[in-house]
Amino acid sequence: MSGQRIEVEALPPLDCTNIEVDSGMDYHESDEDQVPSGCMSMTSSVLDYPYEHGRRYHSYSQGNYPLPNDETEQDRLDMHHQIFLKLLDGRLTLAPLDRNPPKRILDIGTGTGIWALDMAEHFPQTQVIGTDLSPIQPTMVLPNCRFEVDDAELPWTWPQNHFDFIHSRILGHSIKNWENYLAQIFLHLKPGGYIELIEHLMDVRSDDGSYPPGCAMRVYMRNLNLALEQMGVPNIATKLKEFVINAGFVEVREEVRNMPWGPWPKDPRMKEIGYWALVNSDASFEAYGLALFTRVLRMTGEEARELCMRAQRDLKNKHIHVYNPNYFIVARKPFN
Repeated sequence: MSGQRIEVEALPPLDCTNIEVDSGMDYHESDEDQVPSGCMSMTSSVLDYPYEHGRRYHSYSQGNYPLPNDETEQDRLDMHHQIFLKLLDGRLTLAPLDRNPPKRILDIGTGTGIWALDMAEHFPQTQVIGTDLSPIQPTMVLPNCRFEVDDAELPWTWPQNHFDFIHSRILGHSIKNWENYLAQIFLHLKPGGYIELIEHLMDVRSDDGSYPPGCAMRVYMRNLNLALEQMGVPNIATKLKEFVINAGFVEVREEVRNMPWGPWPKDPRMKEIGYWALVNSDASFEAYGLALFTRVLRMTGEEARELCMRAQRDLKNKHIHVYNPNYFIVARKPFN
């Protein structure tokens, strides 16, 4: 019901911190074929999507979220969900929910709704609500799951102390006021309830000096962060733990899991994640960069697409070994 699932064997936890390069690996563009298979009422204005440079974007709170919402992007998001499943050894969350199943779960920025649907299936007695600026989620869903159009940066209308678990993933390119966002999460979470926030660094890293100083991918990343800075969007990933502590949460735990961009790791499981990430990059460079480069940095559509294409070409260079750090924050609201 929630899309193709990856069957995950019972394996020891995946070490995503130190990634050894497979020196014998050779791959080209054709290698992408080797990827394993795996709170408002609806109105016409919400569905009146604007189009820019051939991509479709949300209309509710227009411009707040710079990524598209068309079918190409929906496929990319679903693939990214599979990558997260692999990074988490088949788990949907790092929060310890199975010991005391939650009654109400809120998934903020649910996207296609695939995570919310999987959680509703995993916890059939739990009410799961997914919110997003775009109503792109399935209409035929499990009875314990529903989706609503909402803007997480506007005042929340939920009751206080309402949810047992609140989840958000990869909202770092859209949330401007993280103090206010976390304050609302805190207010509407039950005492003793858990949060999980996942954000990735808006950049890549390399440990072996294989990331050339003047390459197009570096230019792309520099421009991406420049555009976000001009929009007033902070680079939150490395600061998120501190923000969560300052918001009043306790038992704050941070895990950094590195996602290789390409099948260069020696470890077979990390290599598999790298294959998925490489294919996902076919759509991700444009998804992240096109609107920001044209709206904020005033590039033409052709200039923006050219930079996205060149950066993606760099990623397919087998001699460049980069990874993207993903920050997982799990915390709890104190009981008093």
